Amino acid sequence: MKTIHYLIIILVLMFLVSCKETNTTVEPIEQESADDVERIMLTEHQMEAVNIEIGAIEQRHLNHIVRANGELALSPQKKAGVNALMGGIIKQIPVYEGTEVKEGQILAYVENREIVEMQKNYLVAKQEFMISEQNYQRQEELSLKGAGVEKTLQQAAAAHQIASAQFMGLEKQLQQLAINPKSIETGTIVTQIPIKAPISGTIDKIMVNIGSYVDIQTPIMTLSDNSQLHCDIWVFEKDINMIQNGQEVDFMLTNQQNIQFQGKIYGVNKFFENSTKAITVHAQLNAPNKSSAGNKKSPILFPGMYVTALINVGKHSSDAVPNEAIVSMGGKDYIFLLEKESRNEEGKLFYFQPIEVVTGISELGYTEITPLKEIAIGATIVVSNAFYIASMLEGGEEEE
Repeated sequence: MKTIHYLIIILVLMFLVSCKETNTTVEPIEQESADDVERIMLTEHQMEAVNIEIGAIEQRHLNHIVRANGELALSPQKKAGVNALMGGIIKQIPVYEGTEVKEGQILAYVENREIVEMQKNYLVAKQEFMISEQNYQRQEELSLKGAGVEKTLQQAAAAHQIASAQFMGLEKQLQQLAINPKSIETGTIVTQIPIKAPISGTIDKIMVNIGSYVDIQTPIMTLSDNSQLHCDIWVFEKDINMIQNGQEVDFMLTNQQNIQFQGKIYGVNKFFENSTKAITVHAQLNAPNKSSAGNKKSPILFPGMYVTALINVGKHSSDAVPNEAIVSMGGKDYIFLLEKESRNEEGKLFYFQPIEVVTGISELGYTEITPLKEIAIGATIVVSNAFYIASMLEGGEEEE
C-alpha cells in the first residue's frame, strides 16, 4: 500500500512540474456574481500523461435512499406490568431488577387471610356439590321408576346446578391464583399465593418491598422482552409517498456508529406525530451484525436507543457520474466542467471550471449528483482522475 501511495505522490508532482513547464494557468472566470470562479487550463499532452478522460453526465437507475431518524421500541405485546390478583402483604421477592425470567416463573409471594378462607369455601362447595349431585341422581332414578315427585326432581336439579356453579367458580378462582385445587382436597392449605411472570423477558423495575401491602391496582414490577424490538422511524411529509411495506432498511446506532443491522418496513401510520409533520413508520429488525470493532458478541439493544435509518425506496433515474469524477476540496464536493477548447502551436488546450455539487447515493462505481449551478444538457465534464486537476488547483492557490 505504501508503494502505491508513493507512486501517486510522484505522479502528482510530475504533473505539477509539467503544468509549470507548459505555463499552465489558473485564471479567474468573469461571472455576473460577485464571486470569481477559477478555471484550469490543460494541454492535450498533460491529459494523456495522467489519463484524464472527459465525457458527459449520465442518467442511471440507482437505488434511492430516504434518510430518516428513528428510535428502537417495543410493541405492547412485549411489555407487561405485574399485578397481584388478590390484595395482601408481599412476603417474598425471589428476583432482582435486570433478572431474565421465563413466562410462568414466580416473581413474588403475597399473603392474605382471605386465601385460607377461599380454600375452606372451596372444600365446603365441593361437598355441597357432591351431595346435590347424589340427591339429583336419586330423584332422577325414582322418577324413572314412577315413584318420584316431579316437583322434588326439579328442586333437586336446581340445587345441583347452583352447587355446581359455586364449586366450579371457586375452582377457577383458585386456579387463577395459582393454587392447585387437587392439593387442597388432599389437605394442603396454602397461606401465600405466587405472582407469576405473564411473559418471558427482563425485569425492568420492582416497585414494592417485602412487607408492602398491595391491592389488585398496585403494580408490583414491570417486564420487557427486548428480543423482539422494532424501530419507529420518523419520515417527513416530502418523503412519505415513497415509503411502503416490505422495503429494506439499513440501521445504524446514532451513538455507536460501528453497530449496524437491517430490517424491513411492516407498517405505516396514517397520521402526523404532533406538530412535527412526520409520520411514524414501523420496521421489524433482523439480527444485528457484528460491530466493525471486531466484537464477536451480538450488540445489546434497548428500547429508546436512537438510530439513523436508510430506507431503500427502489431505483430511480438520476444524474450520476463515475466516482473518479468527484473531488473534495475545502469540505465541499466538485466536478470539473469543460468550459471551452482552443489550440496553439503545441496542440489542443482544455479549460475546466470547478462546479460544486451535492452528492447522493453511490452504486456500482457511480454517484448521484445535484449541481449547485445550472449545467447545459450534454455538457462535457472530467470523468476520470479528476483529483489530478484538483491537486493542481490547490497548488495554484498556494502560489497565489
